[in-house]
Amino acid sequence: MKKILFVVMSVFLLAGCPSVVHQPPAPIEPTVPTEPVEPEKPIEPPIEVVPTPPKITQINWNATIQPLIREMSVTDDLGVGKLLVVDNVKNNSGGNIQTVNATNAIIEAINNISALQTVPYTQMMSARKALGLSGEDSLGLRSAAIGLARYLQADYILVSTVDGKKDNRVISMQLMSVSSGEILWNGRHNVE
Repeated sequence: MKKILFVVMSVFLLAGCPSVVHQPPAPIEPTVPTEPVEPEKPIEPPIEVVPTPPKITQINWNATIQPLIREMSVTDDLGVGKLLVVDNVKNNSGGNIQTVNATNAIIEAINNISALQTVPYTQMMSARKALGLSGEDSLGLRSAAIGLARYLQADYILVSTVDGKKDNRVISMQLMSVSSGEILWNGRHNVE
């Protein structure tokens, strides 16, 4: 056992001894001072120019709408107190116009001039939501407009579009019977 202990101790002793190999020291070279180098600036992303928003044309919708609503209100086939759905004005003019203001002007003129009653805004929006229609979009297809009016149990629907170019726009309106789909009245007026 002493022999094994002696062998193990000598292995540990020899393993712990570093072998002595002399290496020449590394040569020292003098350095010449240089001018300080500026750190590189981080590359900044290019500044994005915010595009100018399109100019929205200010239109006097009341002056444009009221003559049409007066003309429509004297149509022979209209019943007093009947329910009317006013579709959002559709812009086919290619320019930027405030169609929401036009739609509101139509509703206001109908409530002031005509014997018809308009469907309340909240009822219209909930019906659009129930039918899966967007609240802002005009109903491009007459069948979709009539379907919405039938859902609301309205008697008539008024569909309006703005056509033409910048200085020569025209608003067109069509009043349709919900039950038959017949066009009862249509009118056109220059947008002022």
